[in-house]
Amino acid sequence: MNFRNRISAFCLVVSSILVMSSYAQSTSSISVTLKGVVKDRPQSSLLILVKQGEDLRINAVHIPINDGKFEYILNCEHEEQYDLVFQDEFEKGMWRHVSFFSEQGVINFTLHPTDQFDKNIVEGGKLNREFWDYYSKILNAGNAVLNAYNAYLVENYNEALKKHGALEKDFNEKLKLLNQDGIDVSQALRAISESTSQEMSRWQLQFIKESPNIVGYSVLLSNTSNLVQRNQVFQETNDISSYVDLYQTIFAPNFPNHPYTERMQNLFAGSSIQAGVPFVDFTAVDLNGEPIRLSERISGKPALLHLWASWCGPCRRHGIALIPVYEEFREKGFVVVGVAREKSISTAEAAIELDKYPWENLVELNDVEQIWVKYGIGNAGGGVYLIDKEGNIVSVAPSVEEIRDFLINNL
Repeated sequence: MNFRNRISAFCLVVSSILVMSSYAQSTSSISVTLKGVVKDRPQSSLLILVKQGEDLRINAVHIPINDGKFEYILNCEHEEQYDLVFQDEFEKGMWRHVSFFSEQGVINFTLHPTDQFDKNIVEGGKLNREFWDYYSKILNAGNAVLNAYNAYLVENYNEALKKHGALEKDFNEKLKLLNQDGIDVSQALRAISESTSQEMSRWQLQFIKESPNIVGYSVLLSNTSNLVQRNQVFQETNDISSYVDLYQTIFAPNFPNHPYTERMQNLFAGSSIQAGVPFVDFTAVDLNGEPIRLSERISGKPALLHLWASWCGPCRRHGIALIPVYEEFREKGFVVVGVAREKSISTAEAAIELDKYPWENLVELNDVEQIWVKYGIGNAGGGVYLIDKEGNIVSVAPSVEEIRDFLINNL
């Protein structure tokens, strides 16, 4: 049985595995007081609070920063990882999240500017102490990559200077000089990063095996999510079988009622999305707020699933590009179903009216159905999937020409 078939079979029997579990995960209420000091960031007035892996554009709470301090009471049902992100960094499209675990009691933060990220302090609770001991090693590994890269640049830059006899102070000019000398600095960075990444992956797997608690589970979830999304978005072939084994043997039996368990199941479903497998069914609401099952709309018909969002420019451009081929084949039975990833129906309606989509559009409100995760693109804006009459995916991210050729031969 190949790996993807193994994943599909696993998803069918996982419920039975969970029922057999002897561990009962507590869902009692947890109250966490977040108290923080923000150092040397006068430009920062808001923090974004979000659960691990959730999209900052969809599910987030905003915490004000007043006079360099913040305080917030987080009420939740489970111990799990959350992230804090500075709003001003998010608006610029470049941010680093500060992670913590929702343990009962008080968690104290000391947060610094991004270039001093390794000085950040999170204190409070056993899980947070264990996580930050782990994360400090990740930070050290990242710094090791940067130091090795900088050493490479300095060594080769000095050699280039001997040949060219000029000192370029600007970093971009240094890179140009190296490129002129036939040195591919981007390739060097990839080689350095890959070597460190492989070593770190081995260490992380060992950490997960030795940490059968929520900290280990969060690392497992994060690593699995990253690999699944890279496989789907960039068409890579990263092997997640080691993570599947850890999930099956350690975490699913120990945490049957934890939200990470459902999220992992959705990730495994998303990892199997490719040409030749059945589409993943789901429910989303129409523009009147009524629940609609995708299979009700596309059963027995050639169809295209267009996942998009009002805030995703490329997704909307893809949608507009699909309109001519839809108009050409709609009378022959071709169906397009759009699903917008939104906080409200009104934002989807405004975009539909502006883009003039002629097909039915549904709305995934606040990621309640985890549709994007089920399709392996949890942090992406959207995706396009061509589906045949039997309900099998014909192509992921097909071009308009591919869609037209398929319809000509199948209608």
